[in-house]
Amino acid sequence: MLPRRVATSSILALALIGLTVAGPVAAAEPVEAGATIATTMPWSDPIPRPTVLSTRAPSSMNLYRAEAFRFQDPYGYACTSAASMDMLNFISHAGSGGSGFVWDRTRSGSKVASMLTWARTHDTLRGGNGSDPHGWRNMLNYYGWGSTALREGARVYEDTAYRTYSGAVKSAVRAMIRTRKPVGVLAWAGRHGQMITGYYGLSGDPFAKRSDGTYKDAFSVGGFYLSDPLRKDGFVDIKVSYARFRDTTDYRLRFRRYTETDSLLDDPYTSGSVRARDEWYGKFVLIIPRR
Repeated sequence: MLPRRVATSSILALALIGLTVAGPVAAAEPVEAGATIATTMPWSDPIPRPTVLSTRAPSSMNLYRAEAFRFQDPYGYACTSAASMDMLNFISHAGSGGSGFVWDRTRSGSKVASMLTWARTHDTLRGGNGSDPHGWRNMLNYYGWGSTALREGARVYEDTAYRTYSGAVKSAVRAMIRTRKPVGVLAWAGRHGQMITGYYGLSGDPFAKRSDGTYKDAFSVGGFYLSDPLRKDGFVDIKVSYARFRDTTDYRLRFRRYTETDSLLDDPYTSGSVRARDEWYGKFVLIIPRR
């Protein structure tokens, strides 16, 4: 059993986690159907258009590489830092880091621990042992692209909240096609971190738009390739159907709405002032690449 992060925290009694995740959303392009932009003020700096590697939509893709993956174990609270390491390793193998990518591939346990220590000083939790969505977002950007990528408008990854399951996972598919980068998932209703590395069974055009510039979402996928840094669950590069990821009664695999409440601070890297938990509560939260 894990201790609560703060006295008023929501349920944190599941074993081997490290996550209460959150974050604002950079609107680098028209807002996707189902998305909620988690900011209270307009962006202070112009937001650059994402660097698009491809808008072709293959029927399936998977960025997972066995030689790039490691578990969080033996670090019980390090799901976000282990996932960050894995995601950056996958990006390095895919050659999709783009301009300014500085990450050197590693599977070092001491690096996992030091990354978590860094994230805990750059998140919006008040107390606790793990990190949260802002910490995860900041960790990916800092270790992947350096300190300048922490700044609003320059970030590669953003934490993003969606009102609907469909809006969230279809946004993830588009992001992977455009950028060839994996997506972080706020799993266990916000208490754990997992990764979507790809999808299969795509039908339709993910990039078709309405006249107002928003996406039609007139496409479907059979499911997703999912990996989890927690060894005991054994979810490494598994196929999870679209329906199972939405509906299963297995809390370890179902993508549920975020219910954590202990990210009580404001994100210092984004304009405006809002308690971080209010950006994500009751929504589907992803750590998603924008370019």
